[in-house]
Amino acid sequence: MDGRIDIPIPVRFNPFKHHRNYIIGILRSASPELISILLDPICHNYIDIYTGMLTPEEIGDGIIDILKSRQVFQVVDFTPWLGTPNGYRLIALEDCSEWIIRRSAENERYIHIHPARTGPLTIRIKGSTLKTVFLLNAGVGEIGEPPALEKVNLIRRQIGLSPVKSLDRNKGILKCLNHFFSP
Repeated sequence: MDGRIDIPIPVRFNPFKHHRNYIIGILRSASPELISILLDPICHNYIDIYTGMLTPEEIGDGIIDILKSRQVFQVVDFTPWLGTPNGYRLIALEDCSEWIIRRSAENERYIHIHPARTGPLTIRIKGSTLKTVFLLNAGVGEIGEPPALEKVNLIRRQIGLSPVKSLDRNKGILKCLNHFFSP
């Protein structure tokens, strides 16, 4: 994967932050240095990641189709449609994935989307955990055995994160590794 995608205008979507298959494609060909640069804007809060099979382009097209069918695709209709108390709407796509739709500050890409945190094809992971897992996997490919705690903490220190006290298969780093890189 070369990293270039064609998210249809006017949709704003960051697949490196919210699309599992896209992320894995980038990681397969990126150096640890490039991964560090790409990870820099990712915060340490929770991140919602789509795990389904639709491509970023298909997601954008699906959102556009739904908004057009509801006659709220044009910015003059879209903005008032979002005038709910929360300023967002929830939309389900053909694969049953759920998406949060917001108004972006950008004029060209005014439809900001990201996976709904409770959607059936969404996993929720802390940004710091995701950064750790990405760098653990950099240049390794598929991970077989769980990494040693020392290796995990070395990587975390390199990216300015606190060390972890232990690794649990059902939580945090090992759970994230399993979601992303299990054979």
